[in-house]
Amino acid sequence: MQDILNILFWAGTLAGGVLILLLLVSIFSGLEIGGGDVDVNVDTDTDAGASEGLGVIKTLLTFVSVGAFTGRAILLNTSWSWPLVIISALVSGIVAVIILGWFFRWLLKNQESGNWQMWQAEGKTGSVYVPIPADGKGRIVVQIDDVDREIAAKSEKGEPIGTHAKVFIVEAKEDYVIVSPFEQ
Repeated sequence: MQDILNILFWAGTLAGGVLILLLLVSIFSGLEIGGGDVDVNVDTDTDAGASEGLGVIKTLLTFVSVGAFTGRAILLNTSWSWPLVIISALVSGIVAVIILGWFFRWLLKNQESGNWQMWQAEGKTGSVYVPIPADGKGRIVVQIDDVDREIAAKSEKGEPIGTHAKVFIVEAKEDYVIVSPFEQ
């Protein structure tokens, strides 16, 4: 029985290791296995993507690789019975999956989005880039998150505002902002 377990643990270790290595190479080389774009119209309330299936594959690879490696190491270096070796391998695989899941949740919690929302412009000052006509829209430049953003703007009181004039953003609408001349 120990010879069969040894062969199974070797096969699991090698297969899992090779697959993880291929997955890492594809990630670092930009191949993004499972990251393709698929357009499917389904009337449901859930989101499904190719990356969810890839998460299951990564979880199984981690479980098989760590479990097989641990089982092989215990089998070769101790005199434990084979049921105890199998239980230890299963437990180590489960613990590895839990630790990996915790680590990725921690990483994702610390990520920042590079996107900005129109409401972030409220209360800021900017300068007019394209003149704002009396009852129309012009464009202003305002700094949001340390980046200059060009935004469509309307005058609060319907008065024209010329190029390079300083403005104060009073309110943010869906696709433009309401501004008033900035009095220093």
